Amino acid sequence: MKKRTAGVFVLLFALTTAVTGCSKTVDNAAEAINVGGVSVPLGEVNFYLRYQQTQMQGTYGMYFGEEYMNQDLMGTGTVYGNTVRDTVVDTLSEYYVVEANAEDLGVSLTEEEKNKASEAAKAFIAANGSAALKAMSADEATVTHVLELMALRNKAYENLAATIDTEVDPEEAAQKSITYVESSIQGETDDEGNETELTEDELAAKKADMEDILAKAKESGDLKAAAEEKELTANDTSYGKNDDFLDEAVFSAANALADGEFSDVIETEDAYYIVYMESTYDEEATQNEIETILSEREQEAYSAWYDPLKEAAEITTNDEAIETLTFERIFDVPKEPEEETEAADEVQDESTDEDAQTESAAEGEDQGQDDTAAEPEEGAAEE
Repeated sequence: MKKRTAGVFVLLFALTTAVTGCSKTVDNAAEAINVGGVSVPLGEVNFYLRYQQTQMQGTYGMYFGEEYMNQDLMGTGTVYGNTVRDTVVDTLSEYYVVEANAEDLGVSLTEEEKNKASEAAKAFIAANGSAALKAMSADEATVTHVLELMALRNKAYENLAATIDTEVDPEEAAQKSITYVESSIQGETDDEGNETELTEDELAAKKADMEDILAKAKESGDLKAAAEEKELTANDTSYGKNDDFLDEAVFSAANALADGEFSDVIETEDAYYIVYMESTYDEEATQNEIETILSEREQEAYSAWYDPLKEAAEITTNDEAIETLTFERIFDVPKEPEEETEAADEVQDESTDEDAQTESAAEGEDQGQDDTAAEPEEGAAEE
């Protein structure tokens, strides 16, 4: 089993925050959540939310723009930031339930782990400028406690994960790998939702194209190239005996193939298919499936312990307070300059307000700014 606790204390890094609008002052002491009579302060929710926002900024910002948190990315009628915020509330609620019940499981943080959490928090505070810290509600007590909550939850998970049966039936895990081409035979749908079915001639033409692809693939041994000639794409996938994502006809045809064999053109209700059997036993895919099965067992063991505790706990949220956490600020991690060491990041806080100041990271001991600092050392909590 992989130990997760050690990684908790290397999650913190220096940040860049850019103010793109007016930012509300956070009432850090206000109760955001109450878990079984224990108050979760808004400052902790804000810190964990901004940490998650930073983790996501690079990828989501690249695809959707830096203001992605204020966009309805999921088409649900709510901005994505609110969805992330709701998840953060649920996660911190979970952490507090675990904290309240961990001792019954025989789980607690060692003094060494607590010290590492404190050291990581201090390093994080030292690494970031006052504007960034204020925006994140990141004081030493808040950061330390959130780190401890994360580490404790991971230790509880590891404790329960260690109880699972690690034997996996080889037949259950065995994976075959195929390459397949799909040609849709569904009709076109207009803007009003009206579908026009393909004519018999159109269906015949599509099947003829697939027959041509199959013939050329058998001759050349290259299904992908043959498909591209007809402007279709050959896809790779692996599957096992219990998978149901393949159409039943495709599944049956694939199972009848030996390594290196092609199926005939397969007709289903929605598409024509050609299948090529890459391997009737894919070792890498099978090992990945074994790891997936074990991970699912770990999650089931944890859920069997946690879910009843969650149901028994009285959890309430102060929506008015939580909704003050909005997304005018952009939190990001700047690219690390080549001359920096692996343990240092630069942090800036830029503001578009007239009175806002830009705080630039200072690298090296001779500059007294607190906007540059080393990441906490990896492996801090390993026993």
